[in-house]
Amino acid sequence: MRKKWKKIYRNNKFLLNKIFQYNKWLFFVRLCYAVLTSFASLINVLLPKFLLEAMFEGELKRVVMVLGIYFVIIVCIKVTGIFYENYNRASTEKMYVEIINEFLHKGIGLDLSFFDKSESFSKYNRGFGNCCNVIEKCNNTILSVITASIQIVMIGSVLLWANVYVFVTILIFIAVNITINNVLKRIDYDYNVKLSEKNKQVNYFYRLFYTPKFIRDIKVNVIDEFIFNKKQEVNEEILRISKGQMSDTKKYRILLGFLDSLEYVLAAFYFAYSVIKEFIAVADYFTSLNAYQQIKNAINNLLSSYTVFYNNSLFAEDYIDFMRSNENTTTNREGILLKASEIEKVEFENVTFSYPNADENALKNVSFVINRGDKIAVVGKNGAGKTTIIKLMLRLYDPQEGEIRINGISIQDYNTDSLRTSIKALLQDFAVYAFSLYDNLALGREISDEKMEMALREVDLYDKVSRLKGGLNTPITSQVTKGGVELSGGETQKLVLSRIFALDTPFFILDEPTSSLDPYAEYGLYHKLLQSSKSENTFIVISHRLTLTHKMSKIIVIDNGGIAESGTHEELMALDGIYAGMYRIQSEKYSAGSD
Repeated sequence: MRKKWKKIYRNNKFLLNKIFQYNKWLFFVRLCYAVLTSFASLINVLLPKFLLEAMFEGELKRVVMVLGIYFVIIVCIKVTGIFYENYNRASTEKMYVEIINEFLHKGIGLDLSFFDKSESFSKYNRGFGNCCNVIEKCNNTILSVITASIQIVMIGSVLLWANVYVFVTILIFIAVNITINNVLKRIDYDYNVKLSEKNKQVNYFYRLFYTPKFIRDIKVNVIDEFIFNKKQEVNEEILRISKGQMSDTKKYRILLGFLDSLEYVLAAFYFAYSVIKEFIAVADYFTSLNAYQQIKNAINNLLSSYTVFYNNSLFAEDYIDFMRSNENTTTNREGILLKASEIEKVEFENVTFSYPNADENALKNVSFVINRGDKIAVVGKNGAGKTTIIKLMLRLYDPQEGEIRINGISIQDYNTDSLRTSIKALLQDFAVYAFSLYDNLALGREISDEKMEMALREVDLYDKVSRLKGGLNTPITSQVTKGGVELSGGETQKLVLSRIFALDTPFFILDEPTSSLDPYAEYGLYHKLLQSSKSENTFIVISHRLTLTHKMSKIIVIDNGGIAESGTHEELMALDGIYAGMYRIQSEKYSAGSD
């Protein structure tokens, strides 16, 4: 129990610190308004008493005075509330933006391996879905505790005449209510965890019906019924979980309703009895009953704050664990700054690596050297480990064994951002964004119109772009921005490839850069890349297609996670091994295609 209390305290303290970090003035403004509304509650409790007394004594002037004072006070509170609501809405929205921004910055700073794990990915989704809610709930609960305490003092004075057993009865009913609510909160949380997993699955199915590439595939293969059936299975599982939740909580909710009704009847009877026995005046009946309800609610809010803090702590756990995650071993913000022009040598020495939860190594004892100006092709079958080399070179992961060095210094000693800026990479699963063509090309950098035009011409995309009404300002896809352009797979790949020409980097890597291009376009692109690449520029291509490997200064053949062969085209053909076999098969395929 003590551990549970410490955990609740620790989690909610973390959330409270976040509140003050984002906007401490918002908290104090909310507190002042909460105190003001507590005062309004006291006025509403006392108003019937003063009105009934004036009515019973037949003093119309006094009735008008009471209502006039009430009118002025309530109007002032309501006007204050309008200003408060405007401030609160704007400040809350700003706070939510800051909460989400910090969450996203935290995510982008974590290792890629964190998101490879299903448990971590689920924690990210649950944390992201709850991050604003748990902070807001903590804020509201703290304010509720403060205002409940004020209301108990103010409104409790109205019931000082009441028998002490009235307050004991209130506490008993509240204690039972809190106990039952604790059980309900625990049940709800357990079911929400299950629903979170299922909702993640059903959201994936929703994406299938608005993502163009999936829509095309569904139409072409006529598998809409198949997809719907798959979705329906998940929907039925969600329905089953929801029914289980309702079934498990039904008896508790019925009991709560019964106890609430019983309590009100007993309170009404007690105050009616007090009037009959002339303990209180008739005018005090409604005041007492109203005060009873108000003070009961205040005590309930105060005592049930533990339940709220406990429940909020459960939902905040994923958010807090995520924000405290320290899986950022592949990020070095304080390391040596690296420039692309300074890269003389890249070395892999006995590098072994396996992905999280993988049974086999993706790379095994891999060693090679890349010197400044090398034009290297890394080839091999799909799944051989080619792309893993690039991920390690960019420090998206760290190897379990061995070392990767640049200019004799471990890449772990370099500033990670400068490392990734210096080595420009076009990954196999490249991304284009629903921004303008210019933004997709420049990626936040300032690039002249002349260089943009040159880059687009190099990939044979300039004519297409120049015909667009918005030119380079045309957004990609109309799903997000009106008037967007839909690019084909080949055009999308050409756009991404144009970044290499536009950024003019001395060290770049292309991972399966021509998978969506025909052989002629592929040959022309490689030819232009080799022609435009300066002699001192380092150029690495990863591919299972061998279109221009014979023009590379070195070819590295990866097979089953290791280096099977290495050398020039002529040397590997003479070796008559894996590379020679791949080259002959592809040559025969292209020859057959041209006949």
